[in-house]
Amino acid sequence: MLTHLLSLLPSGQRLHHLLGTALGAALVLGGSAAQAQTTIYGLGTVSQAIPTSNAFFPGAAVGDQAIVAIDRALSTIGPVATPISGVAAGQRLVGMDYRPNTGELYALGYNATNGEARLYRLNPTTGVSTAVGTGPVTLALGGPTERIGFDFNPTVDRIRVVSSNNANYRLNPNTGGVAAQDGALAYRTAGDANLGKDPLVSAVAYTNSYIGSTSTTLYDIDTRPTVGPGILATQIPPNDGSLNTVGALTLDGSPIDPEAILSVDIFFTGTANEAYVMEVTKPGAAGTSASNLYNLNLTTGAATVRRPIIQAAVAPFTTGAPFDIRDIAIPTPAPTTPNLVGQLVYAVAAGNLISFDSNVPGNIRSAVNFGAGLAAGQTVVGIDYRPANAQMYALGYDASLSANNARIYTVNVSTGALTPVGSGPITLELGGPTERIGFDFNPTVDRIRVVSTNTANYRLNPVDGSITAKDGNLDRTGISAAAYTSNQTANNNGLTVLAYYNSITNTLYKSPNPNTGAMDAVAPSGLSASAEGADLDIYSQPGTVNNTAFLAVAPNGTTTNDRLYNLNLDNGSVLDIGQIGRGTNVTGIAVVIQTATVLTWNGSVSSDWGTAANWTPSVVPTNINDTVIPGGTPNQPTVTTNQITRALTLEAGAQLTLVGTLIVRGNFTNNSGSSATACSGITGPGIFETTGTNAQTFSGTALTCFTNLTVGGATVNLLSNASVQRALVLTGSLQKDANATLTLLSNSTGTAYVVNGQNGLAVVTGIGSPNAPVVVQRYIAPTNPGLGYRHYSAPVANTTVADLAVPGVFAPVVNPAYNTVGNTVTPFPNVFGYEESRVNPTVVSGTPSSSPEFDKGFFSPASTADAMVVTRGYTVNVPAQANVDFVGNLNNGNYNASGLTRGSQAQSGWHLRGNPYPAPLDWNAVGRNGLEDGLYVFKSSGQYTGSYASYINRVGVNGGTNVLPVAQGFFVRTAAGQTGSINFTNAARLTSENAPFERGTADARPQLTLSLAGTSARTQALAYFEPGATAGFDAAFDAHALPAPNGLTLAFETAAAEPLAISGLPALTGADLTLPLRVAARTAGTYALTVDQVRNLPANYRAYLRDALTGTDTELTAATAVNLELAANAAAGGRYAVLFTTQARVLGTAPAALARLASVYPNPARGMATLLVPAALRGTQATAVTVVDNLGRVVLRRTLGAGATETVELPLAGLAPGVYAVLARTAHGLVAKRLVIE
Repeated sequence: MLTHLLSLLPSGQRLHHLLGTALGAALVLGGSAAQAQTTIYGLGTVSQAIPTSNAFFPGAAVGDQAIVAIDRALSTIGPVATPISGVAAGQRLVGMDYRPNTGELYALGYNATNGEARLYRLNPTTGVSTAVGTGPVTLALGGPTERIGFDFNPTVDRIRVVSSNNANYRLNPNTGGVAAQDGALAYRTAGDANLGKDPLVSAVAYTNSYIGSTSTTLYDIDTRPTVGPGILATQIPPNDGSLNTVGALTLDGSPIDPEAILSVDIFFTGTANEAYVMEVTKPGAAGTSASNLYNLNLTTGAATVRRPIIQAAVAPFTTGAPFDIRDIAIPTPAPTTPNLVGQLVYAVAAGNLISFDSNVPGNIRSAVNFGAGLAAGQTVVGIDYRPANAQMYALGYDASLSANNARIYTVNVSTGALTPVGSGPITLELGGPTERIGFDFNPTVDRIRVVSTNTANYRLNPVDGSITAKDGNLDRTGISAAAYTSNQTANNNGLTVLAYYNSITNTLYKSPNPNTGAMDAVAPSGLSASAEGADLDIYSQPGTVNNTAFLAVAPNGTTTNDRLYNLNLDNGSVLDIGQIGRGTNVTGIAVVIQTATVLTWNGSVSSDWGTAANWTPSVVPTNINDTVIPGGTPNQPTVTTNQITRALTLEAGAQLTLVGTLIVRGNFTNNSGSSATACSGITGPGIFETTGTNAQTFSGTALTCFTNLTVGGATVNLLSNASVQRALVLTGSLQKDANATLTLLSNSTGTAYVVNGQNGLAVVTGIGSPNAPVVVQRYIAPTNPGLGYRHYSAPVANTTVADLAVPGVFAPVVNPAYNTVGNTVTPFPNVFGYEESRVNPTVVSGTPSSSPEFDKGFFSPASTADAMVVTRGYTVNVPAQANVDFVGNLNNGNYNASGLTRGSQAQSGWHLRGNPYPAPLDWNAVGRNGLEDGLYVFKSSGQYTGSYASYINRVGVNGGTNVLPVAQGFFVRTAAGQTGSINFTNAARLTSENAPFERGTADARPQLTLSLAGTSARTQALAYFEPGATAGFDAAFDAHALPAPNGLTLAFETAAAEPLAISGLPALTGADLTLPLRVAARTAGTYALTVDQVRNLPANYRAYLRDALTGTDTELTAATAVNLELAANAAAGGRYAVLFTTQARVLGTAPAALARLASVYPNPARGMATLLVPAALRGTQATAVTVVDNLGRVVLRRTLGAGATETVELPLAGLAPGVYAVLARTAHGLVAKRLVIE
């Protein structure tokens, strides 16, 4: 990439800069599929003031800078520029480029008056610049007319900065400092066409700009104003500053104008390098320039396919803008770290340490430069993990020196920093720069084997960095790689064997005695010879003799890009896994060892589990690491994405927050607290998941409260107390110690549930015993904050009525005398079951209620020691504060409730059953025979009041759904003439806390839902229409209106006058339908009848509330509310009905304010009453008056004339005492007055 120096110039002058983006492809590199990258970011500078009316960069002053997105495929630019902020005063950005190791955009700020420079990270979306390092540096890049190039070297993660004054620098992107001031730019190569000429380099760009790159070429654009065509050159070597002519640089065949500014960048597609040049043209007569994009041929120097990006604008800039794109940068993808599939492998890639997944070597997960600590002149020629401490070590070697040319280092894999081992360098005779070197730890003796293709054979001491021995030379040349088996620990019973690989003969060897240099051939691998050498490392599975060898080698003589292979240590054959990265020639690989590598949380940077610097050593845990979380660190860890560890220990005061999923493959120890009853150590809504292949143990001093716990893989042995708030998912078995308590919590945040995987075979058992009591809680929602009847069911086996007790809050009371004496017994029970056969004339009714026959079914258990029968429901008068729990073995598998009879009484056939599982149940998936489909769940609203939430055929009232929560009791009814049964299976269990049924498509059935509400109670009724339903009771479509103890009655009636909470009816086909409605209240008063829902009525159909007493019809539309005056315990039926009709109805009553002007007196009356109807109501017409009884029959008619008279006499002789309605049909609507006749 090429960049130019930007500075503020006096008015009328113009700063020429070379900012470039090069997209060209001449150098073809092998490997991965091309990536479609169409965006180029341009760094632009304003050359003339832009008015505020210009939308592209409104109000910008001369010298202001912005970043723009360019679509190279469409040759278009974004509609607005993003202003750049954060640059130090006096500086201007003179170049930008993407850093291949991180995918971040960097830029250089420069002050041309004093040479002050600073490196920035630049956000291309916001334009915000963030300074790198502690302060500015000084660069001798010249004054404001000089042009500056800026580009990342992908192989060493350093920035090349050049200037048209021949300056040549390297910058460190980690510190923002100067890595080196290199040789001045010059044409020095003998025979070069431009030898001795003074260059004017204004832009540079490296090829192969991607993470993990190990080869690159630096291209320079020389735009000497005295030469017509420019020059495309390479800078080899870059640090020397030597320029080598490639060819003449032309723009669509034309020479470069001396006043034009060029920039360049090069993008690697996955198979080739594509270069692009951006030209800022010589200013025209108006003083403005155009910005044009070209393809650049890196072989010839020809820039072609001109695309105008910004036209030269003309003041007052109502269109276009004086905005010069002086540098360009093509994004490189940032590294990604998906969950490991294989082993984590590190490799030396030129000056970088890279990592990848052994199963997915094409994705480079990270790259850091080998920076601080490496001796000058040395390069890293080998790496390996030391089994004794799980630390990575490296060998630095300077092939140009014959003495003091090598040193051992420890490596920080997060930063690339090297720390020398020992007091000074050592001398190794490993040969010149073309030799290849192998480096690996012998786990048995804790020494390092170093070999070379020149037959050198050494042992080094990792403790002091010294040479332990110079052993016998290898008995053959070409050995570039060596690795020991069984290398996870020194305790390998001496079974380790040293394997070698020769990349010239592509043969695997093993050594019976490595110290002698002798080796035996195993077999050739079948690959072609590679002069670039091979790299080998072996992963040993802990606790086994299994070894997996990984070989990195270029597969043939036509490419230097390594591929990763599995190498069979028995027969030498290889299995191709894939290319490493996008094209890399590595010089050493190291598989992260699977020893008990302990990582300790330090929390020094943040709370992010996934930040390496928060751990000691500085590495993010993987499946090979045991992790320790101490308390008292600056930050405690939070897992926000999927993370993994082996063993996990929480020390005193530690707290781990789970937002994502933490996979634990080893033992878990929670010593964060000392209380076995107070939650400690783990919090957050995430998932704690075990996936160990061997048995895992949960232990410690604290109670661990998991929000979600998934037990996978092998068995987990629970030795300490634990609880689960939401999901306990078992795909492996959980074995509980007899002294450990496991609690499934239920509270206002949710109720825990269990998923038994492996077709129900994954269960909770005891250690060495099938008996494993678990505590299952059931929270009571505070909609009724006091005492009330709640229906329960046991989700565990072996529990009793006594288990309903909540110390200090609730004690269960039973009295079997209730079953024969009724409600006069003392003490009165507060726990009941229900037995259908008790609904017969010989049984004494229980508590007085509106449904004494139905209530006969309730019975008291004989003793609190009675077992709570699985699948049976119980109603308990319990306070809302009582968080009832059940203790026993978790129910799992199939349960059958059979023999569900139906007697001959009107209220026969009801059964109080219950969800038997510690999981929600989908009623739609429950098998049943001989039952009606309706489901009824009681909702308490007071100590003895409440309503039934009813559900059938995917519709519900009063909150009824298909979901039966944990420990929920419910009513069902056996169909007439049948004996029913319910078949509960795991297939009907839900795997989430609450998943109400949702139809796959929108419910198109016509529906009307009404509610009746007073000041403290409310109930609903619903009618819907579906083909197949009838006007009578249908077991598959209708739900009964169970007697509601909240004092309200609202129900539709069948043709046989049966009350229904949910009435399924035949499809509407055009005829009118009148559906009788039961409406009543225990207490006299005003009640609101409200339309909660009306939808999908066929075209032209409307719904009306018909009042037979007043003769009025009120249309029922969404949210319609009609106030009803109800007498206490009056007859529920006969007065109201719902009319579905296509005919328009005469509607209306007089406005309330006018209706209050009318009156009947005396009231109550005997013999005679008078109706007063003021003229304001009557208008100028006669008024018809009728008196109607409570059955809607007219018993008296009168007419009030149109004159001035306002009263009419109503003779009452012969009318029976009772309540009547006096109706006057006035000009303003119907007026109804209540009249009591004594």
